Amino acid sequence: MYAPTTRERLRPWLWYALLLCVGSLTVFGSVAADPGGSVVASNDDTSLFIWWLGHGAHVLADALGFGTGETDGLLYTESMNALGGGVNGAWNTSLAGFAILLAPVTWVAGPIVSYNLLVLAFPVLGSLATAVLFRRFLDRLPAFLAAAGVGFSSYVIAQLGGHPNLAYIVTPPLTAWAIVALLDLGRTTAAHGRCLLRDRRLWALGGGFGLLLGFQFYVSTEVLAGTFLAALCFLASLVVFGRRLYRARSWGALGLGSAVAGCIAMLCAIPLLVTMSGPNAPQGAIRPHGVWNTDLLDPILPAAPAWLSSGVSPLPRIMEIDPAELGAYIGVPALVASVLIVAGLGRRSVSAVPVRIAAATGFLVFLLALGSPILLGGRVLVETGPFALVEAVPVLNNILPMRLVFHSTIALFSVLGIGLQWALSHRKLRRARALLILLVLAAVAILPAPQTAHEVTVPDFYEHSIAEVIPAGSVVKTFPRPLAWAEPHADEAMVWQSVSGFRYRETGGYFIGSSPESPVTYSAPEDALDELLHGSVFDGEPMPGADSPEVASAIAELRETGVDFIVLAPEAPLLPGGDGDYAEFLDAAVGDPIFAEEGVRVYRLDQ
Repeated sequence: MYAPTTRERLRPWLWYALLLCVGSLTVFGSVAADPGGSVVASNDDTSLFIWWLGHGAHVLADALGFGTGETDGLLYTESMNALGGGVNGAWNTSLAGFAILLAPVTWVAGPIVSYNLLVLAFPVLGSLATAVLFRRFLDRLPAFLAAAGVGFSSYVIAQLGGHPNLAYIVTPPLTAWAIVALLDLGRTTAAHGRCLLRDRRLWALGGGFGLLLGFQFYVSTEVLAGTFLAALCFLASLVVFGRRLYRARSWGALGLGSAVAGCIAMLCAIPLLVTMSGPNAPQGAIRPHGVWNTDLLDPILPAAPAWLSSGVSPLPRIMEIDPAELGAYIGVPALVASVLIVAGLGRRSVSAVPVRIAAATGFLVFLLALGSPILLGGRVLVETGPFALVEAVPVLNNILPMRLVFHSTIALFSVLGIGLQWALSHRKLRRARALLILLVLAAVAILPAPQTAHEVTVPDFYEHSIAEVIPAGSVVKTFPRPLAWAEPHADEAMVWQSVSGFRYRETGGYFIGSSPESPVTYSAPEDALDELLHGSVFDGEPMPGADSPEVASAIAELRETGVDFIVLAPEAPLLPGGDGDYAEFLDAAVGDPIFAEEGVRVYRLDQ
């Protein structure tokens, strides 16, 4: 019997990857055209991730001996929030794993390019990972098409509008693949009378699974926790609907392989877990419960990523939600098709077991994704949902239920893939042709629109003259300072620091932490000068008198706490006040700037 060569087996996957790359470039062509100067997002979380990608590259450069030597650590750093105790990166979405992997790109092309490379790559990687799972029970064509639906789903495209850590979807489908592979391994070893512990495949599967989970710790612990919940739903479905397929030997193999994987993953995670118990960790739930809940109408009402969307969700919310979180849309045709497939193939067909398992898993995870309370059209339908059980568990209570919807999306597309395979195999039947038409409509309805980019504003100073003006290791206060606002440009001062190669430490910062006054904080605390300017920033009040005793005291306090420079970007977006107000204020309060070119004004305090 002819066995295909490795090249022949890989060729379809390479063509598939190429087509996926074309799809990603189509959706994100606006950033592909300007990868070093633009981003796709309706928020400014992009600045946060650009900062961490630059930070990781800088830490690695220092470790290899060709950096500035000014960084303090990969997971805990005082490069921002320099006066407030630094930042605990283990509690923040630091993308440490990808920051290290992409360090050469960051060194050569800069952190903005590295960020956009992730945006372009994640739909491709997610589709490929899902295709690996789907190929266990689907032919190549339906597996590839269904997996592309997952990789370019509303969830992924929406989260890539500012949250690449949540759009890295490789771990969930490969976790399901590893579970099934371990169960099948137990069945084959039993058939051949082999000892499980002596089977190298068990150790290889467990080891690879462990490394996958270990890497996920350094991308997003929230996705890891969500994958754990989805895996429990998957296992429950397997127990109920797959009990005739798997005997004790299979479950033993799953237990042993999972134990190996768990040990390896925890060994990988030790630095992160130790840092999590360190300074400036949040002391409570990071987000309030009951806000980020999936509405029962979200799956059928197009949100921002879909081409059918008006750009915003028409549903009322308990509070305003970042469009990057609105990724539950799958469309009416896909829902109708999935119901028909489950009803038609879930009883007596060769695909009955996988259809039942996928449908049950998707249903259970979607129940959790609804959150608590359960909402219909923005109104409370049920006061307490199943997710309330998750909210009662420490650590897991930080999961936002909206972000669990991706796992139900995998289950949905696995059902659609099974239906597509049946329809292609029986296309002479009228009902098969009708299903194919419905699946085409489903694909059209969920297609993502090309995403629009906006420019990242970086004054030339940070790429040219900063080394001549600000000594390495200086402490700098930047105006406009980073603010935890969900709109573009709100935190671009973090990008400036990253682009400069972390030449200085920043007093401000956007991050998750805590303070003596609050168990959870989202930005660096205001200093005395910020407090004086607070009214002019948020309430539209006039600037305080630059020659007042209060201002003089605030400037003196900055000097005493170790601030070396104030850097003002007078033409930066979102700088509060009227044109020239901040420059006039600082000129009078601090003195003439020592540098006033290339888009900044630099004021020296350490004199």
